[in-house]
Amino acid sequence: MPDALTVYQSKRDFSITSEPAEGGEATPGALTFVIQKHWASRLHYDFRLELDGTMKSWAVPKGPS
Repeated sequence: MPDALTVYQSKRDFSITSEPAEGGEATPGALTFVIQKHWASRLHYDFRLELDGTMKSWAVPKGPS
């Protein structure tokens, strides 16, 4: 089975987006969070936080205060 990140990177054109092509190193035991600016029907931010081994997600309708 191919590495999921390698498959994902092969589908992206990193010259179009500001997303970095290379990933970082995870710190053992550290929790993960992601804030993503997202255009759907309206601009909002997706906030994802690792909790108990799963990613919980919230949509934040305005930018961070």
